[in-house]
Amino acid sequence: MKTMTSMMLAVLLLASPLAQALEQTLPAVLYISTIDSDELYNKLKATPSLKLMDKENVGNPLRLVVTYKYETTAGGEAAGFTSALLAGSSLGILPVVTNNDLVLTYELRVHGELLTSVSYRENFTKAQNMYSNQGLYTLDKDSMAWVMTTVDKFAADIQSNTELKQLIEEYNYYFGQ
Repeated sequence: MKTMTSMMLAVLLLASPLAQALEQTLPAVLYISTIDSDELYNKLKATPSLKLMDKENVGNPLRLVVTYKYETTAGGEAAGFTSALLAGSSLGILPVVTNNDLVLTYELRVHGELLTSVSYRENFTKAQNMYSNQGLYTLDKDSMAWVMTTVDKFAADIQSNTELKQLIEEYNYYFGQ
């Protein structure tokens, strides 16, 4: 009976907000991103380990840098070239079809040195008018929806990172929390 009570207490503790407080919290972090999205920033900031993150912590030695790039796949390069020829010969009536991997990278840097880097990759095929301009720092709706799914994966990945745990322990030793 006593062990049953202990097990119930352990289950309740794991499901409680106290369990979330036991997660490692990073010290103040400067957020830098090539994705101009308040939605991404707010979701990252809502994770318990990044609750002290801020866009205006200029001069802070700890930085979270979020970048993205498109990498052409082997089949996507041939299809893109053919599609561009057809779109150009039709004066833009036919769409340009591209097939690329979107690679999203989260980097934690301390004094400019890379502490940890996590990348996520997803393949996207798009058909768009050759005259359309999506914007330099924006992603389309589907790509942005996928980017938002990586936040929870990133939060879980940094919780298990040993270098990051050591940094947090060292910070707490010198500055307390």
